[in-house]
Amino acid sequence: MAVVATEEVLERINALDDASDVVATKRSGRPLYRSLGEAASVLLAPLIAFYGLRLRAMAPVQLPDPSMHTTYIVQPHDIFVRYAAAFSSTARMREAADVGLLEPARIAYLLFGGVPGFFVTRYVFALIAIVPIYVLLERLYGRAAGFVGIAVVMTCPVVITAWGTDYPDAAVVSYIAGGLACLAMPCATRWRRAWLVGAGVLLTAASWAHGVGALLAGTAVLTYVLVRLFRERRELAGDIVLLAVMAAATTGALVPGSGLLLGQYNFIGPTISALRFLDQPSQILQWHSASSIWAHYVAYLLVPPAILLAFAVVFARRVREVPTPQLYVGAVAAVQFVVFVYMQFFHHLQTLEMHYFSSTLWASVCLALAVVICELARALFPSRSRRWLPAATVVAVALAYELDPHVPAFGWRPYGALVAVILIVMAFSGRLVGMVSRRGLVWIGTLVAVVGVTASALVLTVAPIPRHRLFPDTVFDPAPAYATSLGGSDGNLVSAYRVTTELPHFVGTATFSGEELMMSLPLNEIGSLLELVGIYHAGYDLLPSSLPQLSDGDRITLSLRRPAEILVLGTSSAANDGVLGSLAPYYPRLLRATVLRSGSFAVYVWLYYLGVYGHAGVTVK
Repeated sequence: MAVVATEEVLERINALDDASDVVATKRSGRPLYRSLGEAASVLLAPLIAFYGLRLRAMAPVQLPDPSMHTTYIVQPHDIFVRYAAAFSSTARMREAADVGLLEPARIAYLLFGGVPGFFVTRYVFALIAIVPIYVLLERLYGRAAGFVGIAVVMTCPVVITAWGTDYPDAAVVSYIAGGLACLAMPCATRWRRAWLVGAGVLLTAASWAHGVGALLAGTAVLTYVLVRLFRERRELAGDIVLLAVMAAATTGALVPGSGLLLGQYNFIGPTISALRFLDQPSQILQWHSASSIWAHYVAYLLVPPAILLAFAVVFARRVREVPTPQLYVGAVAAVQFVVFVYMQFFHHLQTLEMHYFSSTLWASVCLALAVVICELARALFPSRSRRWLPAATVVAVALAYELDPHVPAFGWRPYGALVAVILIVMAFSGRLVGMVSRRGLVWIGTLVAVVGVTASALVLTVAPIPRHRLFPDTVFDPAPAYATSLGGSDGNLVSAYRVTTELPHFVGTATFSGEELMMSLPLNEIGSLLELVGIYHAGYDLLPSSLPQLSDGDRITLSLRRPAEILVLGTSSAANDGVLGSLAPYYPRLLRATVLRSGSFAVYVWLYYLGVYGHAGVTVK
């Protein structure tokens, strides 16, 4: 009997690996209006989710890093003119090399403007993630399962938060999610290369969006090769060559785009220089925690291993009996998590402690979670009346959280570990229920298991980090705002972004190469104006003290940097009191002043020209 069962399983695996022919047969008899309706539902899913789930439109900018990318979206050429010479030795313009994010965002900005361009780019990123995942799950489990994948991605606080700023994790998490789905796609041989082309483009774009994207893309391809060696070696060499060709072609296409859109054709050299610069001991000490004690307070880091263990529980059988697409999804999620753990705790890359980095890991985590839910709900998909319940359950869990989004703060012990165990136990119970012959018990037990898995993952993700002191050998990184991503208020976030994108137009373009600009603002207002000062590289171009007080450190900085312009910012007109007098030794002239306002968010700005460092002929505007 065991032999017969194994043969049946293997037959199903073989049929699944060539599933595109079956799907094509099914679709041939589907009415056109249904196919169009299905396509429209998928393409409109981000919009429906945004309003239906009340997703937060933008995320708080907790570091200047996101707006240090915004500057290249809004006014890249001016940044190169002002700072290229001053910053070349320190790789402080490395953000300009993140072309996987900057090029599509720059195009959207030029076509639609600041805030509209931001949302157009995010809509594209959302489709890049959910469309391949939808097709993958639709081929594995059916049409309703495809919407499970969409629901998992569109309710994930980590992904929503990543999409909420101009940091490159917004692009990486989408590119990697889409690329993994393309590599896992079950299809006939004649279609496999088309999906490989898509995977090659997306994974290469992720690699050039951020360095951690290259790490994820490399592990994705390596895992794909290993799975193919284990399962199907036929034509593997040709597929590897195709991926390499697409990587080269995509990189080649990004080069002229970078030059025309951003003003820098060579982004490969600066990327390598930045990696060398950040690999210096002084930089490692500044950005990476040597101690691991901080991790015990971060509950969301338990989500990846909990999902992986749930995946193992649901697919607990001989490896050769696990269908190839599911095997790849589980394997790549495991490999990427192990690599991130190694880079964080056994190397010196902050892959887990900085949420701008760790968020990219959720591409494989979301895909693995979606597969777990679909596998648990396999018995429901053939039923017309119940096939939509799994996707509806995922959405219902998110909506239930929105009713009272106040999960208490906790770390790993004891509550984080307890919730993670509940997640795994619920996955195991769901698998046991699937073995029961009574249909009524099966679908009720399955939905309970889906609720348990989804709710546990959500609770771990949004749990605030408990307050604790800064431990020795650790680096402070702000806690991510995952708790407010579902049903949270945007507050002034959209208004602040609109003002941020208007600031470069107020400042104007440089009149000569090396016309550096530095900034001053009340030091107690840095938190509220962090996004704006990031436009001009934040701390690098911020005077040590706050005008009108001109300290010895300010004078030394001015003599070393020799800036031609000083930008003064503040939340009130008082920020400019006495500034002109304090700058008198530098022959200042006020070029222009205004109030940049959007909604209730307002910033007073003054632009001064320092005659001692500037060029003659500059007039007040």
